[in-house]
Amino acid sequence: MIFNSLEFAIFFLVVFFLYWLTPGKNLKAQNIILLIASYVFYGWWDWRFLILLVLLSLANYFIGIGIQSSGSNNKRKIWLIAGLITNIGVLGVFKYFNFFIDSFINLVSLVGYELPKSTTNIILPVGISFYVFLSLSYIIDLYKKNLTANKNLVEVLLSLGFFPIILAGPIQRPSLLLPQISRKREFNYDQAVDGLRQILWGLFMKVVIADNLAYYVDDIFTNYSGYSGSTLLIGAGFFAIQIYADFSGYSDMAIGVAKLLGFSLMRNFKYPYLSRDITEFWKRWHISLTTWFRDYIFLPVSFSISWKIKSEKVFFIKTDLFIYIVASLITWFMTGLWHGANYTFIIWGMIHGFFLIFYQWQRKPRKTLFKKIGLNNNNTFIIAFETILTLFIIMIAWIFFRAQNIPQAQAYIANLFSSSFFSLPQVFPLKMILLIAILIFSEFIQRNKEHVLQLVNVKYSFIRWGLYLGVIMIILLFGGEQQEFIYFQF
Repeated sequence: MIFNSLEFAIFFLVVFFLYWLTPGKNLKAQNIILLIASYVFYGWWDWRFLILLVLLSLANYFIGIGIQSSGSNNKRKIWLIAGLITNIGVLGVFKYFNFFIDSFINLVSLVGYELPKSTTNIILPVGISFYVFLSLSYIIDLYKKNLTANKNLVEVLLSLGFFPIILAGPIQRPSLLLPQISRKREFNYDQAVDGLRQILWGLFMKVVIADNLAYYVDDIFTNYSGYSGSTLLIGAGFFAIQIYADFSGYSDMAIGVAKLLGFSLMRNFKYPYLSRDITEFWKRWHISLTTWFRDYIFLPVSFSISWKIKSEKVFFIKTDLFIYIVASLITWFMTGLWHGANYTFIIWGMIHGFFLIFYQWQRKPRKTLFKKIGLNNNNTFIIAFETILTLFIIMIAWIFFRAQNIPQAQAYIANLFSSSFFSLPQVFPLKMILLIAILIFSEFIQRNKEHVLQLVNVKYSFIRWGLYLGVIMIILLFGGEQQEFIYFQF
């Protein structure tokens, strides 16, 4: 079941009333209800996936106890390594087995040997990348002593399988979720109302924007060879908005559902397409994943390299910049690979890594140049130009993300920058353009709020209710054909 389905609405109403009507607001009973609900929700997709989730969660529970109870650092390290092998091994087998086997066969063929193609096709469990990352953060934080092992089995299993976040995040780390699970929760009317508002906006993003755009994106990317460059530009722009509305809409609904249950989840999107540069974009896009890679990949790699380099320069590059380059390339290779077993995702990740490195390299020279020529960095024209340029770079990178393979992405980009780039687009759905304009205008106006329908400064209630009803009417009138959330495949 998905958030924007009738099945989920019925499921959640049952869970909501059972949860809050628990006699005496018994915490243990509430957590058991949530754990059962989480497993029903996840098992709804395929009961075999549920078995994997339960077994992996149990393994991490006992590994966590092992790390906590070990007296020596060596034993703690052994438990950590066991946890890393278990989690990464599961992810590797289910998500990357076919990819690595096919890559090995192709590599061997380059030296003249032809190996038979693998006929093994392992099914990818939905949301596996997300709950494996939850598990990894749990055992790593235990090893670093940033967290104390929780011996309550129900609470740990719930933190690793909480149904609002299990399929596509936000990646709410157990170190932040467990304290909320362990303490008594009271129904908060204001929090619940705000959750409903956030769910409503998430539905608008998903049902009206993302689901409607899916038709045009699929058509343009499938038939790109027959469209003009201007149309392909619109296709790339539409996909950039589709994936944002789809994923941000999911995150809004997940956070809103959690609020209705008395939980606070981290913000996952912060109007990223209003970003001025690529660094700012990654502080606003999929924040839970970005911070995960920062804390568990980028910073550890940076520290390990810095301990080994004693000179001021490496290959004529200042040491601090060299460390940033190496750590960034590793991090963004892993980020691309995390998104899927396809070279297109790796290229997408490396594009972002390259521009982040370029941005870091040019910061000081840019500051010096602007000071020399007397140009204000906060000049409106400069901000607008850099925002548009950043968005264009992101759109080009999204082409690799959306394409089936690298040759298709290259052909799409080549056709985009052909002479037909200056012709009138063959696809220009006015209704869709107007709906996107509503989205952009709303986000710009509410850019300092957690979500668009957080109308705390609107004095008159009839205006607020008018806006809520307006959004509901748009959803009912313009909702597109139901599509699965894009990030479920990861």
